[in-house]
Amino acid sequence: MIGYRFARRSFLAGVGGAVGLKVLLRNLESSAQGLAPPPRLLIAFWPLGTIKYFFLPASDSTSALAGSRILKPIADAGLADDTTVLYGLQTTSLRVPGGGAEAGTVKVMTGASGPGTRANGGEADDAAAGGPSFDQVFLRRVPELQRPGNGYCNVICDARVDSFETSAQCLSYSYTQRSIQAASGGTIIENVPLLPILPPTMAYAQLFGGFSGTPVDSARIRNLLRARRSVLDHSLRELARLRTLAPASESMRIDQHAEVIRKIESQLAMQIGGASDACQLPGAPDPALVGKSGSHFDYTSQPMSVPADDAIHAQVGQLHAAILRAAFQCDLIRVATFQWAPGTSHVSFGGMYPPDPGGAYMHNPMAHRLVNGMDTLTAYPPETRPIERGAADFLANVHTWYNGQTAQIVNGFKSATDVFGGNLLDSTIIPFVTERAEATSHWSPLPALIFGGRRLGMVHGQFLNLGAPRPVNDLWMTIAQAYLRTSDPLSALAGEAFDPTNVAPIPGLWRPAP
Repeated sequence: MIGYRFARRSFLAGVGGAVGLKVLLRNLESSAQGLAPPPRLLIAFWPLGTIKYFFLPASDSTSALAGSRILKPIADAGLADDTTVLYGLQTTSLRVPGGGAEAGTVKVMTGASGPGTRANGGEADDAAAGGPSFDQVFLRRVPELQRPGNGYCNVICDARVDSFETSAQCLSYSYTQRSIQAASGGTIIENVPLLPILPPTMAYAQLFGGFSGTPVDSARIRNLLRARRSVLDHSLRELARLRTLAPASESMRIDQHAEVIRKIESQLAMQIGGASDACQLPGAPDPALVGKSGSHFDYTSQPMSVPADDAIHAQVGQLHAAILRAAFQCDLIRVATFQWAPGTSHVSFGGMYPPDPGGAYMHNPMAHRLVNGMDTLTAYPPETRPIERGAADFLANVHTWYNGQTAQIVNGFKSATDVFGGNLLDSTIIPFVTERAEATSHWSPLPALIFGGRRLGMVHGQFLNLGAPRPVNDLWMTIAQAYLRTSDPLSALAGEAFDPTNVAPIPGLWRPAP
């Protein structure tokens, strides 16, 4: 008698043993056996904080998101009930030497104090990490997030920095440590940066190379599912034969196994009928479609109109996001980071600077038009400083643009079904973070957003102005509750490098999933 396991192995060998197809078919089977869709984590990042005046809603607003100029695109995209907005986090208590963007990025992502700045042949403000980033913490501590291989992917849409900085263009840091040259001389011990992928073609090849180079289109998946169903039919025949031979005491167990197989067949029939083609790969990216990189020493100069980058920036961002979404749907990875641009961003945006609506200006250099120390945290508009008012409007327009682009990405997750038959956004938590409070480099009060994760217990539809600043690690502990399934994530994460001082989950944002 040929057993079910042997038949299954033979089937997989018959389709070439493609790693990606094994993943697809294994997860279809697991889904049919009643396993829930697994958790996922996508940490997204936008640069240069916000403009408080345009970020906080009017006090009489009936809808917090719609009442905020900068957040309105999220409301317009129908995502208000899938979103939590926080205002009032801080990283000032973390001791990380470095520049506003450089140290700020390390602080937000690791929640730990750092050892110093690295020598990199440029400026001396390139912050080193003193602990792993939270994507790696969750990846290590939550078995359900783990996949074969690295189990994660990091991407960036534009990697231009001011002066060779690693920290401004890296969200992810390993548990592995190493000794490096310090900018001040001598050596320091840092957690190794896990640098992101800039070309979408490289991310595509890394994630989908396991599909044996063959496009997995709907027709091919259906053919494989039909073949898989034939294995199940064989299994049912073998079980029927086994039932005639086995002791009566085993009948119930055999019947239970047969019922599982019938459930698998039922789901496969739905898949074959086209009810759910969950594992759909995007087309191979155009190799010419890639964000820019390099070091630019023009950040202290007065901004000048330059060719606009925002159209290509949007294309690269949406392409990276589509690749990550497909990898999540096919269950190739469950953890990723997505960075729009460094906090030293040189992405140029057209039509966003009111004094020159026909011009295009770089993001971070425009922030230096706040030359007189304008504090956008407390005072806007500055009645006697029109040049600063124009710069603040530009920055607010750019932040609004990023929220519109990110809303498209989140809606892509919301409309996607994974190979387990679950809604992708409901099983994916997407923290959307930035490195500083606003462009003049305050580290408090930080804004942050959380999308998705309803099935994991995240509670949305809230806009929380936290008042007295809370540690950024409160954000991560709030999210940790959902992955660790505990209201005491600090105890569950004891021994990690992040600073636990005065840290606690933010009440009302998570409840245990049923």
